[in-house]
Amino acid sequence: MSQEKLNKTIQAELFSANKDTVISAIQKISAQGNKLYIPVLLDLLLSNKDEEIESEIVKLLGNVKVKETVPIFIEALETQKYISIKKAILAACWQNGLHYHDYLPVFVNIVIHDDWETAFEAFTVIDNMEFLPGDAIIEETKKMIAPALKTTSAEKEYFLHEILAKIV
Repeated sequence: MSQEKLNKTIQAELFSANKDTVISAIQKISAQGNKLYIPVLLDLLLSNKDEEIESEIVKLLGNVKVKETVPIFIEALETQKYISIKKAILAACWQNGLHYHDYLPVFVNIVIHDDWETAFEAFTVIDNMEFLPGDAIIEETKKMIAPALKTTSAEKEYFLHEILAKIV
């Protein structure tokens, strides 16, 4: 994903009424690469309920390997507009294997506050982290988890204990 400009033709094709045109546009983005398309693809995922198109978008997002896209994914997770596709964004995060360790509190917050399925996806991102964040982020995370352990469900309690075991 190196180009830094959106192709207006491809962008228009993404929102075509013709499913084959949309899938072709997604495949062009996948082949050419451009991180600026991620928000556009998320908007498409939000608005389009065709399973094949959804599958193509999720596959593309799960194959992103450019580290500069990490803040884009994090911003999407924190944006209210994308709440209905949060699980898909989280799945893309653990599938693409990018380094999200500096954003550990974002994922822990999701584990604590979101429904169990979404929490599981966030936990999977944390569980697959190869690197730990700095001490300040670890301390912030511990402070988030401690009070949550007193009020959370058994399933989420397991996640939180596993996260603590990973970061200490």
